[in-house]
Amino acid sequence: MVIVIDAYNYIKHIIGNSFVSESLVKNWIDQFQEYTDIRGNDVLLVFDAGPGYYATKDYFDKLTVIYSGQTQTADDIIKEWLSSHRGQDILLVTSDREICDVARRMGVVSISSQDFYKIFTYVMQQEQVYEKQVEQTIHKTSTTYSQELDTLMEVGSRNLVREHRTQGDSMPLRVRNGKKASKQDKQLLKKIEKI
Repeated sequence: MVIVIDAYNYIKHIIGNSFVSESLVKNWIDQFQEYTDIRGNDVLLVFDAGPGYYATKDYFDKLTVIYSGQTQTADDIIKEWLSSHRGQDILLVTSDREICDVARRMGVVSISSQDFYKIFTYVMQQEQVYEKQVEQTIHKTSTTYSQELDTLMEVGSRNLVREHRTQGDSMPLRVRNGKKASKQDKQLLKKIEKI
């Protein structure tokens, strides 16, 4: 799945401030780099403006950071990107209604910045818990040092913890007025499970 994020929209809604410093932007980029390493989803962060007159792209393995430059906006870049990647597994993160409407017409599921932040924070916290569980399950039984044995034991521990972690970890569908979840809610849930 590719998670496309209207980056300044996302950050401003999370911090509740219209001013976003360069250090804060770097901090968010670092967090999403860590996230892509952990979860394997591709992330596209699209920022307005940037260092140059024209759009620039920075690649960090599964994370791509685009600055729109002075000739267009992040909204323009997102709309263009969504149009050229129709039919792919995409989740759009923005609280901008216009972009959400365009995405919906293209068949792309979107989630608000605040809702994504809650899920993103939960996923990252669960990853910390998972890493602690893995550390606690690794027990060395030999007195001689063997890199291969240590690696094998760690992989086995990770698999045991991962199996335990995935059992019964589903999120409930939103139900409105006692009715079943809509098609749009079901599509969103499928995307959320991949975050």
